[in-house]
Amino acid sequence: MRPVKNIIFDFGNVLFDLDLPSIERQFRLLFNGQYDAIRERLRRDRIFERYETGGISTQEFVDVLRFSADPPLEAKQVTDAWNSIFIDMPRRRFDMLLRLRQQYRVFLLSNINELHADWIDDYMQRTHGLPDFLSRYFDGVYYSHLVRLRKPDPDIYEYALADAEMAPEETIFFDDMEANVDAAARVGIRAFLHPQGQEIIDAVDKVLKMN
Repeated sequence: MRPVKNIIFDFGNVLFDLDLPSIERQFRLLFNGQYDAIRERLRRDRIFERYETGGISTQEFVDVLRFSADPPLEAKQVTDAWNSIFIDMPRRRFDMLLRLRQQYRVFLLSNINELHADWIDDYMQRTHGLPDFLSRYFDGVYYSHLVRLRKPDPDIYEYALADAEMAPEETIFFDDMEANVDAAARVGIRAFLHPQGQEIIDAVDKVLKMN
């Protein structure tokens, strides 16, 4: 087995703790009895996937959600509900990333959108005093809305591998979604499922000891 040279992390519920059901809770309140019908229409139109891959702008995304309600919502109601998933990224995980970068190349590969990316940038500055979070802690960052690809599409893994000149057999990947892990494994990456609620530091140390 070839030695590990590269480590790729998913973001949400791997490095950054999330409350994913919060979006549904918040929009169920905002849309009231219309929620189920609106959700089905948005899914049918692939609004969320299109936003995550840069297919529609933030303004278009917010307007779709605003005007799905009757009467229409305020833009701030939409963005506050959308960003309600974020909990925290503990300081110990920043320290882990710096420690890993002393020996490995470290990357971020995330299905994300502009609103969430902007919220995280603001959080890093406001909470941790880090205006340069991405460049300080990662050798490369692959956000779905910027590369216009999303997991588990194998093309996003192939894109990251080619762009960063990573050999898949020298690369390990941590993600909290089984479909994303399976897709990464199919392109040759040594991929590991990270269950929600477990500490990523412990998982990384365990995997590196075995590899």
